[in-house]
Amino acid sequence: MNPIQINDPSGIVPCWCLSKGMAGMISQMTGLAQAVGLPYECKSTRLGFPWRWVPMPLIPRSPGSLSDPGLIATDEPPQLILSCGRHGVIPALALKRRFGSRTLTVQIQDPKVDPSLFDIVVVPEHDYLRGKNVFLTTGAIHHITSARLEEARRASIAKELSPAGQTVVPVLIGGPNGYYSFSKSDVRRFFDKLNILGETHHMRLVFLPSNRTPAELCTELARIFGEKHYVWNREGTNPYLSALSLASHVIVTGDSVSMITEAAATGKPVFVETLTERRRAVRFRRFHESFQQKGITREFTGRLTDWTYRIPNDTPRVAHLIQERIGCHEHAVTRAA
Repeated sequence: MNPIQINDPSGIVPCWCLSKGMAGMISQMTGLAQAVGLPYECKSTRLGFPWRWVPMPLIPRSPGSLSDPGLIATDEPPQLILSCGRHGVIPALALKRRFGSRTLTVQIQDPKVDPSLFDIVVVPEHDYLRGKNVFLTTGAIHHITSARLEEARRASIAKELSPAGQTVVPVLIGGPNGYYSFSKSDVRRFFDKLNILGETHHMRLVFLPSNRTPAELCTELARIFGEKHYVWNREGTNPYLSALSLASHVIVTGDSVSMITEAAATGKPVFVETLTERRRAVRFRRFHESFQQKGITREFTGRLTDWTYRIPNDTPRVAHLIQERIGCHEHAVTRAA
């Protein structure tokens, strides 16, 4: 899609992305903003005391609920507001309450409040949320496209991932969250399977820890796999896209819908490492069942096999819907002064 041309005397960036700042959330919002074609600005909005512990319906929809109300202070609204997660909901609704139809609000993930408060709500189909303005997606929306993968394949970091021309298998590793603890037994079982796989096949495992991966787990990765394989130390250039662009298969831990959906953007076989639940992860179970039934993922057993599937890619469809709503589909938009 061609970028939308904006003539805005106010100087306001046309699209604001509001969230706590987690990588998965930013990937979804920036991917959607890029697909719409609007320049965007990410703001790390966080609920202040005591609202971060209060149920969503009880939190006042005002800037005062934020730890830094100045982040959303403006006399002119952005044309589009993308919000994601709990900490993005309240600032988005505060701006909507003030500016009304002058801004379009799009919430990504279940807002845990009445979805009709937003113009559009985007949730994965494994969620329970439904409504007239609720748009369902297969997995998470994201920023990965075939063009970006091709560009990443030519990047200089790509040469470091497979200096001897070995087959590249990215291993995407998340971390503890509300549903999975990443217990020592989970990690030991996962590492044992990876060790055998790496020893018995001519391949380069490329380990990509996330921001949630505990430091001690990263240290263990480097100790066990660092000599023969590639372990990113979370410093310098992030090889994430280049690794995906070179992948023959992808292995990913089962704690992140975003990571698994992004892995599926490659069209290569995606193996999911099953983790022990610390509490019933009903939505995660529904997600994993859905992707397995669609032939996108299989459980990681320590062996790699090949298959094909239809790549889930709902980001352009959501972007098209937004473009139509803000009246800028396939043509330039000029905002009134």
